[in-house]
This record gives sequence, structure tokens and C-alpha cells, in this order.
Amino acid sequence: MEPWIWIVLAIVVLALVVLALVGVGKKKRDHQAAVERRNRERAADLRARSEEESLAAREQKADAEAARAEAEKARIEADRIEQEARRRAEEADRAREEAEAHRREAATLDPDGERTDQADHTDRAERDEWSEGSHEGASRQEREAPGQDDSRLDDSLRDQRSVAPGSSTDAEERPRT
Repeated sequence: MEPWIWIVLAIVVLALVVLALVGVGKKKRDHQAAVERRNRERAADLRARSEEESLAAREQKADAEAARAEAEKARIEADRIEQEARRRAEEADRAREEAEAHRREAATLDPDGERTDQADHTDRAERDEWSEGSHEGASRQEREAPGQDDSRLDDSLRDQRSVAPGSSTDAEERPRT
């Protein structure tokens, strides 16, 4: 065989080896580029997810702070309402004590009027009706009896209101004071 054939054959083999190496290198570079591209996409997804989670965590923290502030407002309002309730209860106790003191003072000034005071508190309309002369509790004959004076009817009504249950209500049976 001639040497020039060996030279051409060596060049062709060498060209095929170079082409194979270039093809393998290109394939490797393409594969490496694809892996890098996937890694970049995955990293971008992870960054986006991380930002979303960070934003969600900040929102949750802000919501928790708002809830804490709202709870504190509710505690403050509850304390204010409790103080107001205590103040009103104290005022009511003072008013009750004052009323009781007035009642005791009235009882010392007019011991017989104690029961009439309780009956007087029932209905002002009845009191107005009595003052007009209809005198509830007095019989029709007593109201229409000639010569009957209003003071006797008023005494009779007061006596009826101040009588203990079970005792007599007739003015004639009771001593006049």
C-alpha cells in the first residue's frame, strides 16, 4: 500500500476522532447548560416561594400584632366598664344608704307615718285621685253622707294603708291620734 493512502487514512481517522470529541463536548456542554437552566429556574421558584412565605409571615405577624392590640383594647374597655360598674354600684349603695338614713330620720320624726310612706310610693295617680275627692277605699255611703268632712275620709284612707295585714281597717275601732 502506498504511503499516501496511509496518510489520507490517518487524516480521515483523525478527523473522525476530532468530530467525535467535538460532538461529545458539544453534547456535554448542552447537557450542562440544560442542568444549569433547570437549576436557575428552580432557584427562581425557590426565591419566589421564599418571598411569598416571607410576605405571608410578615402578614401573619402584623395580624398577630393587630389581634394583640385589639385584645389589649378589649381589656382596657373591659376594665373601664368594670370601673364604671363599680362606680355605679357605689353610687347605688350610697343612694340606698342615704334613702335608708332618710327613712330612719322620717321614722324618728313621724313613727306612724312609716307605713304610709311605703304606700305613698306606689302610685301618684291614686294620690291625685284621692286629692280630687273620690277617696278610694271609702264606701259610697261614706262619701255621700251629709255632713261628712274630708278630713275623716283622709284619716280613714291613711289608716287603711297603714294597717298591718289581718288587723281591722275601721277608723272607729282604732284610737284617733
